[in-house]
Amino acid sequence: MNFSQIGFVVRSGVSALVVAFLLNYSAHYKWGLSRQTIRFGALLAALIIGLLVAIDHHLSKPK
Repeated sequence: MNFSQIGFVVRSGVSALVVAFLLNYSAHYKWGLSRQTIRFGALLAALIIGLLVAIDHHLSKPK
């Protein structure tokens, strides 16, 4: 992995973190959802995203 790839991964991670914080703020303070509801939704989203990444990784491996 070279420096440009590492930079891309870091920028993507920071962007995802900022979006997650903004969604959390909006869901709690503007839409009135409880923190427990937000946590449950975030857990489900993380599980689905992780599953899709694992499937993509498994299918893209050379045989």
